[in-house]
Amino acid sequence: MREETISPEVGTRLLFENERVRVWDLQLAPGESTGVHRHERDYLYVVIGDGRLQAADADGERREASDMKDGEVRFNEVDGEAVHEAFNVGDGSWRNIIVELKD
Repeated sequence: MREETISPEVGTRLLFENERVRVWDLQLAPGESTGVHRHERDYLYVVIGDGRLQAADADGERREASDMKDGEVRFNEVDGEAVHEAFNVGDGSWRNIIVELKD
């Protein structure tokens, strides 16, 4: 695992939190990354606008980039924790809304 700090913040801005969910807004300019962050709970995200995203694992190894379409929803089950980084490798801005499930 890389030595840099791993953030518990999975988005750009926390929009809402209660005892059951946390909702984040994530926005990345072209070429920008989320930084290395940790998911400790299952989560889903809704893509806002078309874009192209590439993930890297905790060791920095990048996976194949994915094209995503406006309105697409992806669910990720987390077993223990998931540490990764995401890169906007598209030509335009990237945005999604992330919903972390607390229970």
